[in-house]
Amino acid sequence: MRVVLDAVILVRGLINPSGHWGQFVFAQAGSYAWIVSPAIVDEYLNVLRRPELIRKYREVPSRNLPWVLAQIATARMVEPDEIPRVCRNPEDDKFLAAAVAGEAASRTATCSTWDVTKS
Repeated sequence: MRVVLDAVILVRGLINPSGHWGQFVFAQAGSYAWIVSPAIVDEYLNVLRRPELIRKYREVPSRNLPWVLAQIATARMVEPDEIPRVCRNPEDDKFLAAAVAGEAASRTATCSTWDVTKS
C-alpha cells in the first residue's frame, strides 16, 4: 500500500508514539510505502523542527524524530505534473497531488474542513 502522510500525522505520532497515529507511523511502517514530493518534504521539515512542537515529542527508542527524518529520506519521491486547486486551504493540495502522482491505492486527503476521496 502506498500512502502520503500529512505533517499533522507525523506530529501526532511523535507526540504520542503509542497512540493511533504513532502506531501507524512507527509500528505499521513496514506495511506501506511512503510517498513524498519536494513540497511535502519542505513542509515536513518546517513543521517537525518547530521548537514549540519538539518540546512535546516523547523520546521513545526507535519512535523519535531522527527515525522519522530517516524514513522521509528514504521515501519514494514523486514530482506531480500539476497541483490542482481542490482544498479550501491550498497548502493541502500538494498532498492529494502526490497521492495521484505516486499512484496511492486510495487517494484520500483531508482538506481543511472537508474530505476529498477518490478510490
